[in-house]
Amino acid sequence: MGILPPYKLYQDNDLKHNAHICRLWSLYHCLQAIRTPAQSPDLNPIENIWDHLNNRIRKFKISSKNELGEKLMSEWDKIEGNLVKSMPKRLHEVIKCKGGPTHY
Repeated sequence: MGILPPYKLYQDNDLKHNAHICRLWSLYHCLQAIRTPAQSPDLNPIENIWDHLNNRIRKFKISSKNELGEKLMSEWDKIEGNLVKSMPKRLHEVIKCKGGPTHY
């Protein structure tokens, strides 16, 4: 993926991430993992990015996998870092809501 150490793996306790093969892979490939408690609020901005990308590419009439790939890459390059930069506000909101639902 082109990511060089040091980096941390964000583990959100999704069941598929807890499969034996996934745990073994992370044990051997990730020196540090950020683990969250079960049923924790989802603070990972990637969900918002996927939704944003989905909304952006729906305006195109895509007829092939190649075209889909091109449009996704084009729209990905247009995304600003605002979703990631919003993490301090997200954390504050989760604390304010005592771990309950937030507007994010």
